[in-house]
Amino acid sequence: MASLSRDEIIINSKRFGVWKGRDGARTYWHKLYDAFPDIHIKPVTVIADRSRVMSEIDFSSTHRGKINRIPSTGKKFSLRGAFVYDMKDGKIKEIRMYYDKSLLNNQLDIMQI
Repeated sequence: MASLSRDEIIINSKRFGVWKGRDGARTYWHKLYDAFPDIHIKPVTVIADRSRVMSEIDFSSTHRGKINRIPSTGKKFSLRGAFVYDMKDGKIKEIRMYYDKSLLNNQLDIMQI
């Protein structure tokens, strides 16, 4: 993903926070896959134009690694959400992720943070 991104990319994730630049994007993806190594993302609907891609997605995984200071619970989750990709010159400029954070927390059996 980092190679598909612009140098100044911004990733905005409800669970992992805001990450800036390619180094930030790499860190984000490592943290995501460390916490959820079996993550599965299935596009449901994709709409795109020259500057934006919007994707409704189903995603699921098992919590196997730390999320910030939250240790692995070993619990599974399954959610529907949406990702918005803003594009510039054929590369990702910004990613915004929308999903029910409370539902995720409940499924992983973690406190609301």
